Amino acid sequence: MSAEAAQLPRIDFSGVDPSAPGAGTWLAARAQVVDAFATFGCFDAHYPALAPELRAALFDGAVRPLFALPVDAKRRNHYGPDKPFHGYLGELQGLDGQESLAIVDASKPEAVRAFGDLVWPGGGGDAGFCEALHGAAKRMAELEEAVRRMVLEGLGVAEHHEPLNASTWHLFRMWEYDAGEKKVRHPGSPGPHQDTNALSLVCQHEVEGLEVRTKGGEWIRVTPSPTSLVVMVGNALRAWTNDRLQAPFHRVTVRGNVNRYSAILFSIPSCRIQPPVELVDDEHPPRFKPYYHDDFVRFSVSEEGARHEDKLNSYCGL
Repeated sequence: MSAEAAQLPRIDFSGVDPSAPGAGTWLAARAQVVDAFATFGCFDAHYPALAPELRAALFDGAVRPLFALPVDAKRRNHYGPDKPFHGYLGELQGLDGQESLAIVDASKPEAVRAFGDLVWPGGGGDAGFCEALHGAAKRMAELEEAVRRMVLEGLGVAEHHEPLNASTWHLFRMWEYDAGEKKVRHPGSPGPHQDTNALSLVCQHEVEGLEVRTKGGEWIRVTPSPTSLVVMVGNALRAWTNDRLQAPFHRVTVRGNVNRYSAILFSIPSCRIQPPVELVDDEHPPRFKPYYHDDFVRFSVSEEGARHEDKLNSYCGL
C-alpha cells in the first residue's frame, strides 16, 4: 500500500471535554485511542479546540516571524549545556535545510513571555505573539493529558494518572523546512525514528510532509487539516505500558516550492520509567529495564545508539 492510499485512524474529539473525564463522548473516544495506539501507535485527532484562527495566529503571526529572525537571535533559545536539545537546533549535521526553536512548558504564559523577551530583546515578543504561542500550546497540552488519561483508564490503571501527570512536563517545538526538491528529512535523527518521549502531538501547517510507517512496513503520508493533528506514542509510554502500545517509526519528506512549518508538543516524564505492577504478569513479562528519559536520550544520540533502529530495545530491552 502506498503512502498516498493508506490512512491513519481518525478519532473525533469534538465531543470530548479534557477537563471533564468520562463526560460526552469520552468513553467512545477512549476505546478508539487504545485500539489505535495498540495497532498503529498513532492517530489523526479531529480537535476543533485548536481552531483554524488559532493555528493561523500561531504560524503566520508567531512561527514565521520567529524563523525570519537573525541566526544570532535564534541561538539565544538555549537552556544550558546539560539540556542541549531543549532549545534552538540548526546548522547541525543531519539537519540541513531545517531549523527548530523550542519552549519548555509553553502551556505556562510566563514561559512564553520569557522566550519572547529572550529572542526579541526590548519587547519584540509582544502580547499577540505570546498569546498565539501560549494559546496553541495550552490547547495541545490539554489534549495530550486527556489522551494519556484515556490510555491509563483503558489499560485499567487509572489510579496512576495523577502521579504520572505530576512528573510530566512539555516541550513545545517549532520547525521550518526549506522548500525545494523532494528530500527526506529526519528531525534530530539520521534516519526514520521513534520519539523518545511519552506522547507527541504534531500540528502541520498547510504543507504535508509527515510520514508514518506501519508495522507492515508501509508508509502513510499524513495530509494536514485545519482542524486536526497527529497524536503519536513515544518510547517512554511504550516502556511504561510494558510494550502494550506501538511507538511508530516516522519521517518528514519535503517537496514542493513552499516552506513547511510544524509545531509539536512533546510530553516528557521526569520520573523513572517502569510499568506499574498491574501491567506485568505471566502473559506480559517485563520487556524493559527501568530507566530515566534523559539517559535514554543521551544513548539515542550517541554513536552506539545510532547503530540501532529500535533504540529502546537496544538500550534497556530484556
